[in-house]
Amino acid sequence: MDIDVLGGLEVLENGVPITPATPQSRQVLAVLAAHTDQVVPVAVLAEELEAHAPPEHTRAVLHSCVRQLRDQLGAALGRAEGAEARTPETVLVSLPGGYLLDTGWGRSDLHEFEREAGAGYRAMARGDYETAARRLRGALLLWKGPAFDGVTAGARLGERIAQLEATRLSVLEQWVEAELALGRHQELRAELSGLIASYQGREAGSAPYLSALRRSGRRAESLDTYRSLADALRADVGRNGAAAARAVRRALLLGTQPAAGQVA
Repeated sequence: MDIDVLGGLEVLENGVPITPATPQSRQVLAVLAAHTDQVVPVAVLAEELEAHAPPEHTRAVLHSCVRQLRDQLGAALGRAEGAEARTPETVLVSLPGGYLLDTGWGRSDLHEFEREAGAGYRAMARGDYETAARRLRGALLLWKGPAFDGVTAGARLGERIAQLEATRLSVLEQWVEAELALGRHQELRAELSGLIASYQGREAGSAPYLSALRRSGRRAESLDTYRSLADALRADVGRNGAAAARAVRRALLLGTQPAAGQVA
């Protein structure tokens, strides 16, 4: 099974796309894909479906979704042969208390992201900035859009998406630090030129860009960028965003880092 979640959700079994027939079954597949090869409790999956049904009916909806997904898996597995052939029940496994999506040692862009990011962090810790920049950049390139783009997220999937986004931004910040440590200010500015637009003005995504501009001696350009950021932040997150933008502006004017707890 091959799974992509860092962008739109795409699941292939035996080379055949698994395309859930309903938003509910797509949501269930998304939660399982976010925790591949792990038991996801029935209670978690039922809570995810509460937007579609009253709490007393979510488990019935869940069982219907599992049947639909297994029907699709059965069609995808129809060409598999041999004693070790996978079946719908061994791919989407019922276990005491929950369900498990067995990837059969397939590919997952999320696992690749975590592997590349981990290697980058370890390289940063030992001062190997060349390797760190390469591995962290490789992790970032795996993202094709927002995680689980196009899937209506309930409470549990929403939490997972927020965690992934926070990790993505942490990797981005570490990559910026590695590139700056290597003296690649010009290259970094070129690669980050579209960052504010891609993050829609959110402070966490814009902060590394502003920091890179300031630290590379382009204070005037960074102040221009600040003005765009401040407008977006005020519209996006209100008073807190405006305060964060002001902290960045002070740092840019003074040539210092923002205080702890402010945008870096």
